[in-house]
Amino acid sequence: MPVMNDKNLRDNRVVRSDGNNGQSAGTEQSQSPSEARAAKKEREKQSAQEGVKKASRAAGAAIGAAFGGGAGAKAGGKLGDAIGKSKAGQQLGKSLSSNPFIRKPLAKLNDNGSLDRVNKGVDIASANPTSGMSGNSNGGSASAPGGDSAVSKRTPSKPDFLGDNQNDSQNEKSSSFEAIFTGNVAVKLSILSAAAGVFFIIILVIVLAQGSGVISSYDDAFGVSSATNGEVGGINYETSDPDANAYFERVAQVKSSLQMQGKTVDAVYVAAVFNVLNQHDAKLSYNDMTTSAITDVCNAMFSGNSFNEAVFRQNLIANIFPSYLPGLDASVYEAMADDVFSYYEDYYSLIDVNPSGTCASIGSCVYEIKGFYTSSLGNVTQSMSISDLKVRLMECGGSFGSGDWNTPLAGEELIPFEQYILGVAYQEIGPSAPDEAIKAQMVAARSFSLARPVAMNNANGKKLEEENGQWILQLSSCVADQVYCNPDLGCSAMNDGEQYGTVRSGVDQAVKLKDPLPEDHNMRVLANETMGELLVNEQGNIVYTNYASSIQNQFIELANQGLNYKQILLQVYGDASNIDRMSCNNGSGSGCSSTGSTGPYAGWKQSDSAWGSISLGGSNETISSAGCLVTSVAMLIAKSGVETNVEGDFNPGTFVQRLNQIGGFYGASFVWGSVSEAAPSFQFVSRTYVSGQSRSQKLQTLANLLNQGYYVVAEVKGNTGQHWVAIDGIDGNNIMMMDPGSQSTNMWQQYNWVNTSQFAYFRVS
Repeated sequence: MPVMNDKNLRDNRVVRSDGNNGQSAGTEQSQSPSEARAAKKEREKQSAQEGVKKASRAAGAAIGAAFGGGAGAKAGGKLGDAIGKSKAGQQLGKSLSSNPFIRKPLAKLNDNGSLDRVNKGVDIASANPTSGMSGNSNGGSASAPGGDSAVSKRTPSKPDFLGDNQNDSQNEKSSSFEAIFTGNVAVKLSILSAAAGVFFIIILVIVLAQGSGVISSYDDAFGVSSATNGEVGGINYETSDPDANAYFERVAQVKSSLQMQGKTVDAVYVAAVFNVLNQHDAKLSYNDMTTSAITDVCNAMFSGNSFNEAVFRQNLIANIFPSYLPGLDASVYEAMADDVFSYYEDYYSLIDVNPSGTCASIGSCVYEIKGFYTSSLGNVTQSMSISDLKVRLMECGGSFGSGDWNTPLAGEELIPFEQYILGVAYQEIGPSAPDEAIKAQMVAARSFSLARPVAMNNANGKKLEEENGQWILQLSSCVADQVYCNPDLGCSAMNDGEQYGTVRSGVDQAVKLKDPLPEDHNMRVLANETMGELLVNEQGNIVYTNYASSIQNQFIELANQGLNYKQILLQVYGDASNIDRMSCNNGSGSGCSSTGSTGPYAGWKQSDSAWGSISLGGSNETISSAGCLVTSVAMLIAKSGVETNVEGDFNPGTFVQRLNQIGGFYGASFVWGSVSEAAPSFQFVSRTYVSGQSRSQKLQTLANLLNQGYYVVAEVKGNTGQHWVAIDGIDGNNIMMMDPGSQSTNMWQQYNWVNTSQFAYFRVS
């Protein structure tokens, strides 16, 4: 293929430089709901950190006043102020503001001026060195007209959360926190150290949080999570309220019922909806949350069998909220929907767990490539096995930039391929697009990237080759190929060519494009969910998924119509027939499993066209229809690395063909002992039945087997139907699996733990 000129490099692509509806970079853009929630949380954090400084000053004054009256208050206030502004104090502020229990009330107290009023009280008391901070009981100098003491005449009201101020005026309510320090209920501390001030801040905020309902509002989240075996952060939650327990059990029953239909429900969303409705005066009791009502909330979460945040949000606004609170303005329903997702995110932030075990860290994949397909070249056979792929960003030439196509972009490090795909989606379609459109963009960008060197005949610096044992993909850092925005550093353009020209990491070039992507941003989770997925044709070759802004608009339009990302891609790219997932392992960040296998075997599926039609023994069943167990055993044999005596490469197909020769099936049922005929060193040991055991007992049984070095398969559907998976390890309270029937790697997230009925185990001799 001849070298193409600059204009042909574009492949008719018109890329939105900001990734948002054609607006130019640097302009104000409307925020997506998730971005708005993130911005709200960030504002709360900043306000809470400022609140820590103010509370530190007040705490120091309280300590000083307890021992030195007004003079002590003045000195203590200065000390507390210094602590709050110190490096340690700033770190404390960041730490406290990351916890929603503390962040929310601190931000509220700071925003409504309560902490300012507290410190005003400090100033009043410290201005009179002969007085204390517990009121001017002997008539001091602060006098009201007529000679009465303004301070001594005031009878301080209790803080609102103590319940005695329901008939007070707003002014009296606003002064209640000041009264803690300046009235007769002043706190008397007996610790002189600066550490006491810090301790006081924490205790004060927790008391305020409990009293204002910040902590107790999460009781229902803990309750439904406990009942459904969800994440509770190690907290043992119990309640003596029979109505609450009955409600939690109904949620668990609905979740189990929907799980049988292939829908995985995170029950925290149910608790969130219930709490938000009551915050807006729906006056619901636990008994009002019937099985039918809970089912309606759960079904509102799904597009087909897949959870879809955009669909859930729309259903909340259009159906769920109006059914309980009719006649409200649409903006109120929209704000309530935001509150549901904020409640959900804050709960998981509180227990320091990524929601539903999802992992926001980016891992790596092994790419087993058969070839590529482009509309101009057709099928191009090019067999490659690629692991630990890195992307090298290249300069842009011609009309696209002031550099040379064959020169690496100075100062840019090699980028892990899956991080590159996240960065491309961040810039190309942007975080405001629907989740399913973003996932479609990620798969399209991944397929485009790998096929690009073939489509370009390696011209103008494009390359996918191994260099000294390291696989490198070279692509230009501009719209000639794809625009990558570093998710950790943000990005800016050098303004040296079309659509701002060359794009670099960081925000210090001529045109700032985007700030860094927050560590907990939803796009990182979406990247993990689609990691390793490629669009392929009937021959299994990667389709060259060229796209322009018009294609991206199709992604968005189809997502808004309710299509999932796989349906979107297969509709947009007519040459594609399937979405293939490579063997991948998650990143090692918080909430991610570090036990994931990375060999090609981890991605084997019983329905793979390469072997799905092979019969099991002399029966009418095939690997596709009934081969989950034999596929799972094949995965473990491959993982163990033992030698086999099958013909050709070992995989589920050649394994079954060998078993067919030696009587490895009785009808369609697998004969356990036959495995060693195909893999002599891999021997069946026994089975252990765990039906009726608790979740923790089942987890411990499996842990004991793995600790003894056994390779284990698990039956995960019990009496609801039969399905086997290969165990890949244990990560905390999660069992990691290689599933021949789904892309999931978290066994009890995909399959109800109650239905795990038995483990079968093998040893390598």
